Amino acid sequence: LVRANKALYDYCTVFSMPLISGKDSMKNDFYDGTTKISIPPTLLFSVIGKMEDARLAVTMDVKRPGDAVYLLGTTANELGGSEYLAQKGFIGNNVPKVDAQAALSTYRAYGNALNAGLVASCHDLSDGGLAVAAAESAFAGGFGISIDLGKVAYRGDAAGRSDAVLLFSESASRLLVTVRADKAVAFEEAMSGTVFARIGEVTDEGRLSVQGSGGNEVVNAGLGELKTAWQTPLKDL
Repeated sequence: LVRANKALYDYCTVFSMPLISGKDSMKNDFYDGTTKISIPPTLLFSVIGKMEDARLAVTMDVKRPGDAVYLLGTTANELGGSEYLAQKGFIGNNVPKVDAQAALSTYRAYGNALNAGLVASCHDLSDGGLAVAAAESAFAGGFGISIDLGKVAYRGDAAGRSDAVLLFSESASRLLVTVRADKAVAFEEAMSGTVFARIGEVTDEGRLSVQGSGGNEVVNAGLGELKTAWQTPLKDL
């Protein structure tokens, strides 16, 4: 808990981000009379930010075929603690590491692009990495996405780069963004000085199609199939 709070202090200081409330929960247990259900100790906190014009806010769903797809930030071999390894029964060693200064530069550039009206949609990359973010954005908007993993910006030893890492790594501080084709040049100019890559486009095919680094197709799934997979765990509760 002490280390978690120290990290929280470090990042909030870099981002100049106020914490407006929070608490720690060290004993998270539920008893139903016969069974004890516990979750790990949890640090809860709330932050606040100011958006000058809420009309410029965007949602995660892709908007139209032909829009360019960008991945902001770098991907590393950081599968430790990921959903991908959990599905295989492992934990892993290489957990995501945050570069706060690089993240701040990315967020500021993205904020400028957003305020200029250059962003059509945006989705954070968290549980499940790029694969899950792309799937959610695609079926939320009702359009397909085509991605080329060979174009993803990668950080680290080339030996650690694989299609699985690029798809499922949960490296921090990344955003999946779509931009109208006629605004792509202006968006790239706005993001100048940060790490980003144009990795694909929105399609009208109703499928998530992913080309691996070697040029082979590694994912080809319909939006209905993806949405069913996304909803199934909740249906089983």
